[in-house]
Amino acid sequence: MTRSVLPASEHTAEPGPDPEELGTREQLRWFGTLWVIAAAAHFTDERPLGVLSALAFGLPLLAYPTSAAAFGLFVAGAAVTAAMALPEAANHHVLSLFVALAFGGAAARAWARRNRADGRGGFLVRWFQAARTPAMLTLLVVYLFTVFHKLNTAFFDPATSCAGALLGNMIKDNGLAIGVDPAVVWVAAIGTVLVETAILVLLAVPRTRRWGLLLGIGFHLVLAPASFWDFATMVFALYLLFVPTRVFAGLAPRAVRARRIALIAFGVHLLLSVAVSLSGGASANSLFGLRSHTLIVLAWYVAVIPMLVALLRACFADRGPWPGYRLRPAWLLVVPLLAFVNGAVPYLGLKTVSSYNMFSNLHTEQGATNHLLPGLVGLQLAPYQLDTVTLTRVDLRTDQNTGPVSEPNWVREKPPTTVPWLELRLLVADWRDDGVAGVRLEYERGGQAHVVPDALTDPELGEPPAWWQRHLLAFRAISSGDGPDKCRW
Repeated sequence: MTRSVLPASEHTAEPGPDPEELGTREQLRWFGTLWVIAAAAHFTDERPLGVLSALAFGLPLLAYPTSAAAFGLFVAGAAVTAAMALPEAANHHVLSLFVALAFGGAAARAWARRNRADGRGGFLVRWFQAARTPAMLTLLVVYLFTVFHKLNTAFFDPATSCAGALLGNMIKDNGLAIGVDPAVVWVAAIGTVLVETAILVLLAVPRTRRWGLLLGIGFHLVLAPASFWDFATMVFALYLLFVPTRVFAGLAPRAVRARRIALIAFGVHLLLSVAVSLSGGASANSLFGLRSHTLIVLAWYVAVIPMLVALLRACFADRGPWPGYRLRPAWLLVVPLLAFVNGAVPYLGLKTVSSYNMFSNLHTEQGATNHLLPGLVGLQLAPYQLDTVTLTRVDLRTDQNTGPVSEPNWVREKPPTTVPWLELRLLVADWRDDGVAGVRLEYERGGQAHVVPDALTDPELGEPPAWWQRHLLAFRAISSGDGPDKCRW
């Protein structure tokens, strides 16, 4: 009787890669790529050269897309960049900040538990397992408030609705010369609220998430031509966290090609943005004429659509159950809680900027609100939106020491412009930091007309606000010569 003398290694097949490890690594590849693109896309509609700051901490992740160290560097950079954009950060910057906080806290937990032999995978798996639910809940909170803020009379009025303003901008920016019928605006306003509500509900329920992804991707692809590609890309990145890791394990063979297309197309998107900016913008005299904006949008479409199509195909081909929410560690749930508080602050009497209420037509100032839900004014805890001032004239004196001057959106509206008193004090403090030589103001407050020769030295206006007010609070105009319900962002 003969016996085999082959080495044991030839009798036993090499174990394949752990599906959870492989899926998490591939999820990081897709998620990190889209998050870096979202960070860079923030600059391509107005300040394309500013993309260098995003690429400074994003390029290592693009070069090493499954590296935990490269991803950690990007998370830290995204948090710092978003924090520096406060208090007037765009919605996608606020969302990016909360997501970075979730991943930062999850990284600390995964590192603290790295030596535990409990069979729950390596560091990267632990990291994503801890961060996934807080990040998912944060996106759901954002959808909740983007819907809730729009439930006001001005958003459903075709004469003032931001739905009409965005539709008009989309048409104009892409070189079309057609009018927008009020009935179309009304349908767009109703449709926006219904679609965003449906996305929220479908994503919140694990069994219907495939359909939530499909509807959400389609919705944000439609909005992108209105210069919303940065917010859309950030949302697409977060959609990936709703998908089971096993789906990404199956996507691994297709990741390289889709990612290569995304990076090449987004590079073209960046180059087009820089060329248009240097040539004077998307005007008749620019390098590409009136349709330069359209070319930039098309390049972005080519960058993201192949990845999204591959993702959707894999999601609908998958027949397994989709996981629910992981509520441990419970302390990481403070991130979506902070996101919720940030969305609620307009009703609490605090800020009216960077609370997911851009393009919502919402008003909560002067002891009244245009929201359809009665009684919200009674929630106000802070007096900042009650004390208002109407500016009729602003004269800045500058000299050779004056740097770039702070100019919030409401400064560009036609006077007289009504804003909270604290907002004017915050702006005066910014002007002082900018090196403005002097500011002469004429305004009305409490029914009294005032003329201030120099706001920088005025005992009330010149008093420095608290540091937390300067870094966290900002307000939109309540009304101006452009109208009380003008679409503002």
